[in-house]
Amino acid sequence: MNPVEQFQKLFTGLQRGYGILRADGTYQYVKGQPTTRLYQQHLEGKISLGIVPITDKGNCRFGALDLDDHKKDKNNIQKFDYKTLLEKIKFLKLPLTVCKSKSGGAHCYLWLDQYYKAGYIRHILKKFTYALGYERDIEIFPKQETLKPTDNGNFINLPYYKGNSRVLIDFDGRSLNVADALKYAPERVTNGDNLKKFKLLDHNKSTGRNDRTFAACSFIKKHSEHGWKEQLVKYNKIFNNPPLTDKELDSTVISSNEKTDYNQNIEEEPPTELVGHDISEYRNLDIKQPVFITERLFKENSINFLVGPKGKGKTENALGHANAMVRGLPFLHYKNSVCNPVLYIDGEMDPYDIIERDTPYLKTFGPPPKNYLHVINWHFQKNQTIPDIKEPVGQKLILQYLQKQESLTGKKSFLILDNLRSLSNYLENDSDSWRPIGLFLRDLRGHGYSSLVLDHTGKDQNAGMRGTSSKGDWANVIMQIVPEDSRGTKFMKMKIKFDKARGLKPDETADYVAQYDFKGTWILGQSTKDQEDSAYKKHIAILMEQRSKPSQKVIAETLGIAVGKVNKLMKEMGR
Repeated sequence: MNPVEQFQKLFTGLQRGYGILRADGTYQYVKGQPTTRLYQQHLEGKISLGIVPITDKGNCRFGALDLDDHKKDKNNIQKFDYKTLLEKIKFLKLPLTVCKSKSGGAHCYLWLDQYYKAGYIRHILKKFTYALGYERDIEIFPKQETLKPTDNGNFINLPYYKGNSRVLIDFDGRSLNVADALKYAPERVTNGDNLKKFKLLDHNKSTGRNDRTFAACSFIKKHSEHGWKEQLVKYNKIFNNPPLTDKELDSTVISSNEKTDYNQNIEEEPPTELVGHDISEYRNLDIKQPVFITERLFKENSINFLVGPKGKGKTENALGHANAMVRGLPFLHYKNSVCNPVLYIDGEMDPYDIIERDTPYLKTFGPPPKNYLHVINWHFQKNQTIPDIKEPVGQKLILQYLQKQESLTGKKSFLILDNLRSLSNYLENDSDSWRPIGLFLRDLRGHGYSSLVLDHTGKDQNAGMRGTSSKGDWANVIMQIVPEDSRGTKFMKMKIKFDKARGLKPDETADYVAQYDFKGTWILGQSTKDQEDSAYKKHIAILMEQRSKPSQKVIAETLGIAVGKVNKLMKEMGR
């Protein structure tokens, strides 16, 4: 294979069209096959050739990042920092080769041993982009995942126009001539097995240095040939400008990743087989029967929801459960056999609201055991914001705090999130957007922590929690608050009904009415409907005591209700 054919093999793409750069600096798409002769004319400087990486079948054999992130030097001249880029690529062992672009930026080429789906290669290149920190002023080639027969695609200008421009750079920063480049480039060709390991370089995170470092840590921890902590310190110096302090790096990344792999939900490879057991073997596995934290309601290692309209008692009810739980006291018709610690995360309320709502319990029952009830309020956090619970940093900080509280009490805390909307900007109707939160709650369950998530109902309050129905798929128990009319009273009254009750018996899931006096005392009450029905039954009993017993129609007319309702009430009365 001669040098021109070698060059053509590296940059093979669409076979029915190509691009050229005109003398006036404009670009032109040309229909026709990019022949070996055209590649030769490019190297000779007769034409400037551009190739569309994606084929008609949606495959590609090379891809590229077009970086145009220029920085000004001390003389106010725009200059690309090739040295740092090379250092980053070398550190992460990315299969990218740097080339000086026509604009003075950089093209980073990815050469492949065979054709791969363009969508997959774009996905990998997005991960590279995030890991390198070049999200702005960047183009990814191929630009499309598929091509219609009428689509032209987008071409990228090839290196070595005239044989001496847009040259490749090795890791020592040396510019390579054509001959050296054709020896160097084949050594940089990679394959699908090598690309798999880069799936851990997550690209769906924020661009902050903390998040980027945290996302990179899983990759470094998994693939470091040396101590991952030492490598992370090196990463921090290379990738972060300015670097995190040693204290920041330890507290935000290292300490948490010593205990947990936060990208454990990302599979590097699909499983080759499923694991099953004969039922006799299954029974002998180390599977412990979950016990109740709150009897007949909240189990260990469970995900629970409390949903209801805005301002109708979700927080009051959750705080009632929490205060009973930390003191080992009954709550309504539920029993807490022992004291259990609670971590209450509030993303919405005024800081004093917590004090105001907790004070009645303090006055009535005294203080809970030390460190058994911890509160995280948004107001006291950095920038008055709790990091989004769908993002790794927010999840990491919560787990870190749960572990801290566990070290103080010796027990697993019960986590209450108040409320979902204020703690995450996830898309409510998008199951994919909810999934990271669901996986986080599942992973907390795997660590031995149970949770109660407060969420809103939609416009139709009888339809359950608003947003994607997939939220309920993760839950053990879903309780819904239906407001009861409490106007003119000193009580808050709410009906509790079960939308889901995995692991509970049918007789444990009957609807009930809860009544709170704002003095720390909750009692079982009677719904407004039950009260009305009781009054109707008394009237019916009086009417039926008359010598001439009235018909159901007459009774209905007398009471101003439907005949069917009279019939139902009389059946309940045994009449």
